[in-house]
Amino acid sequence: MRSVGLEPLDPYVNSQSPWRCRCTACGGVGTRRLSTIRNLIKEGATSGCATCNRKAGGEQKRRANAEQAEAMMRTAGYEPLEGYVSASTPWSCRHSVCGEVVRVKASSVRSGYEPCLVCRAEGYKRRGAARRVDPDEAGALMRAHGFEPVEPYPGASVGWLCRCTVCGKESRPMYSGVKGRGYGCRHCAGSAPLDPEVCAAEMRAAGFEPLEPYPGSDKRWLCRCSSGHEVHLRLTGVRTGKGCRMCATHGIDLAGAAKLYVITHREWGAVKVGIGACTGYTSRLVQHERHGWELYRAREYPTGAAAFDVEQAVLERLRGDKLCPFLTKEVMPNGWSETCAAERVSAAEVWAMVEEESRRAPDAYSPRDGDRPRAAFLFDAEAAADEMRARGYEPLVPYPGRTNATWPSRCTTCGHEGRPTFNAVRNAGQGCRICRVRNAQAKRAAATAPRAGEVMRAAGFEPLEPYRSSQTPWHCRCTTCGRESTPTYSNVNGGRSRCRFCSSTSSNAERAAADARKAGFEPLEPYPGLATAPWNCRCSCGNEVTIRLSFIRAGTTGCKKCPRTGGRTDPSKAATEVRAAGFEPLETYPGKTTDSWPCRCACGAEATVTLPDIRRGRRSGCGACSRGGGT
Repeated sequence: MRSVGLEPLDPYVNSQSPWRCRCTACGGVGTRRLSTIRNLIKEGATSGCATCNRKAGGEQKRRANAEQAEAMMRTAGYEPLEGYVSASTPWSCRHSVCGEVVRVKASSVRSGYEPCLVCRAEGYKRRGAARRVDPDEAGALMRAHGFEPVEPYPGASVGWLCRCTVCGKESRPMYSGVKGRGYGCRHCAGSAPLDPEVCAAEMRAAGFEPLEPYPGSDKRWLCRCSSGHEVHLRLTGVRTGKGCRMCATHGIDLAGAAKLYVITHREWGAVKVGIGACTGYTSRLVQHERHGWELYRAREYPTGAAAFDVEQAVLERLRGDKLCPFLTKEVMPNGWSETCAAERVSAAEVWAMVEEESRRAPDAYSPRDGDRPRAAFLFDAEAAADEMRARGYEPLVPYPGRTNATWPSRCTTCGHEGRPTFNAVRNAGQGCRICRVRNAQAKRAAATAPRAGEVMRAAGFEPLEPYRSSQTPWHCRCTTCGRESTPTYSNVNGGRSRCRFCSSTSSNAERAAADARKAGFEPLEPYPGLATAPWNCRCSCGNEVTIRLSFIRAGTTGCKKCPRTGGRTDPSKAATEVRAAGFEPLETYPGKTTDSWPCRCACGAEATVTLPDIRRGRRSGCGACSRGGGT
């Protein structure tokens, strides 16, 4: 063991047992078997330490690969400035192309990657310069889409300050978005951020004075109504006709007295908390008592808003403990979400929560003096109808009485009948959705039309009408055969459509005419273009017929009046059958057994027969000879 640099640390046991030793070269402690060490000595090893052997093997391989790696680096244009370590270790080299000293990996150079940062940056600059758009061309495109640039062209993916030529407002559209997707002015589209001053003026016009800065169109905004109530409103809600909840003329009266109650249902095993009016036949508590609910405890509050706050606080605690809802909407349509299982929480525990939340809640609401206001018409019916007409709608029914109620009307531009609300038309400027879609489609079509025309002409189609949309059939003329067809731009742009007359998969006029003549039909007009389209031809028998190329290819060889060769009934045999029955044919066999065949009866009268009648046993005897007593 000492001859290979290992100093034993434990007594010797046997040659097959692990022997704890310390390497005198690296100082590492490990276990080696004496039998293993003897085999290493036979192989000529000078060290018995596994770690030292691995390092020596790695150093040997490194020396063997160093010359090859240096030659590869010089071939790639890198002059090594330090010794080779490994393929994955950064290597200080001088790049012969740019002269910079860089640290590169031999593995990256071997895989063909360009590791020089200086050269890569220069390449990015060259490629960017090649792709850069001409500022004059970019400005022309923006003007074509209704934008007047206010500053120099900043780049394709950078916001470009422009002024809309329609509304006059400034925005920052990106050139890439306008060119690639046809984006327009977001102020005209209604998607631009709103001006806080304009929003505040809109709230004041609706009767609310803002008490804090504008938070956003869909966020709660603290305001004071005309009656002096401080409420949280959303601008989107005010636009749809919502107002102060304390002044509302419907629902629970939040400015008047209210009662909070806890009720139980024995049959359902349920407990419920709720609020409602104090008195009256239609109060919520009376309605529940009619359906088997029993009152446990109740408490009156000066305002419905105070009762509502306490109720919501109790419900939040119950829902946080996953105690409600218990009943379903099918069992209890009105108030099911406020029910709990009596087995999990009792009515006394729910009432204790009510008492606790009542003590915590501040008395911040003042009751209203007098009775609750009634709902009234906010706008004169005729004035509302005139305003709808001024905004492009013709009312179909009288004014519904509420600004947020749907009002069936007809668009005076496109004639579409819809159900807008007067509030949306008056405050939000809502227009006909059909007109909006058509305007957007027309705008996109105008932006796509130049490129679509180039793609169609490159594919061999000359458009004969303006471009409408990518999925709409486009009337075009093939520049090769001169035929007219209706391909779609999406198919042509995707390489899935060619002229059906020139295509090898569909028959052209010459091939169709050859197939028709081979079957015995002489075309009387040009091929209609479709195998299933009617085609006027003359049969070999001289009869003019209308037939389809698909029928000819299916095996049709002759019209109905031609003798059927190779069919089930031979014309000569058919004539023999008719003569055997006492009839003399006056015309050739019509070709079908069910066709009427003019013949002469034995009595001399003319009659029409069919082969099925003859075969069923009809013999000489027409109507004339039957009336005369003939047989």
